[in-house]
Amino acid sequence: MFEKFAMIEDQKERLEIYNILKFNLTACLRLAEFMALAVLISGLGWFIGTESTRLITPEAGPWASAGVSIALMILIFALLRLPFLLAIGRLHAAFGLDPRSGSCRLKELFGLGMRRGLVAWAVSMLLYGALIRLDLWYWTILALATGAVLVALNSFMPRLVTPEKLRPLRDGDLTPALLNQIERWTPKTGLSSNDIFVSTTFSPELTFPRLEGVGPTTKLIVNEKALSSFPPRELSILVVTGIMDALIKGPLKFMLLRFCSLAVAVPLAAILISTVGASIWAYPLMNNPVLITLVWAAAWVGLIISDFTIRLTSRGMSAQLAAAATMVMKDETSLDAALSTMAKKNLEEESPASWRELFRPQYSHQAFMKRARYHQHMSKFTE
Repeated sequence: MFEKFAMIEDQKERLEIYNILKFNLTACLRLAEFMALAVLISGLGWFIGTESTRLITPEAGPWASAGVSIALMILIFALLRLPFLLAIGRLHAAFGLDPRSGSCRLKELFGLGMRRGLVAWAVSMLLYGALIRLDLWYWTILALATGAVLVALNSFMPRLVTPEKLRPLRDGDLTPALLNQIERWTPKTGLSSNDIFVSTTFSPELTFPRLEGVGPTTKLIVNEKALSSFPPRELSILVVTGIMDALIKGPLKFMLLRFCSLAVAVPLAAILISTVGASIWAYPLMNNPVLITLVWAAAWVGLIISDFTIRLTSRGMSAQLAAAATMVMKDETSLDAALSTMAKKNLEEESPASWRELFRPQYSHQAFMKRARYHQHMSKFTE
């Protein structure tokens, strides 16, 4: 499907097409999620709510078939997303970023979908059960508490829902000089060489070493692909950039941003329930399991807000931390070389359009270096 674009000889045109296709598929995935929620709220809400289906009767009560109905809705939502997820994987494979077979990619999507689906089903059943038994005010408090617990679990135990295989550092993964430097910084950063792990889970793209976890669960994760893609000096500057994140408590800031998104999503859910849920078009949704899709819609908005704000904050912080790392290591050329390697491996455009730059998870090579040099200049100016 994408192979003919991957065979384009003009490298600049090839990279531009790849990035446009990737952006469009991601946008279509979000649109498919929105349309799936709209279909579930409108079409399935009518189907489950009608007496002819006998899924909900006054004698049985709304709880009788809620579990099956919610599982069915989760399955429909997942199936509507699946074609776009497969297309993104096929795009990576066509352009040489993912050498795995289609069945391997599908197996990975199935395993991840099952894990997330079970969590979504359990949380949905909890919130739906509370919704038909509690006043909306008390339900809002319960939903806020449930969301706060999920945010905390995601911060302290990030691999609870999204699995990732990690291994400890081996001899030769990082230079002895860098490891000694990390141990000297331990009193300030709280990280030692024992807190650095290598992710062996496949990733189609190279990424910066990332800090995850809060407090005693804090870890620095280095992708295994990065160990073979960067020379020691370039890898060291990227690792130091990640360690600098521990000084400013980066994961804690992202957790607070998620709490802010939660504070938007839960009141929005309560508003949707009290308005759309009371009566939509010609049929009511109250005491209907499809009512939980209004909560999903509000959670989807919250996740979009959270993802976008964290993305903007993270890439700005990365440029600032990289500038600090170059000053500590006294080596700017290695950062430039590492970013150049990353851009080449990830099929990044040299000068992406400004409107696509806004939605990128990380600044492009030239934009990143421009901001890093700005932070270096301001740091020297304030000294």
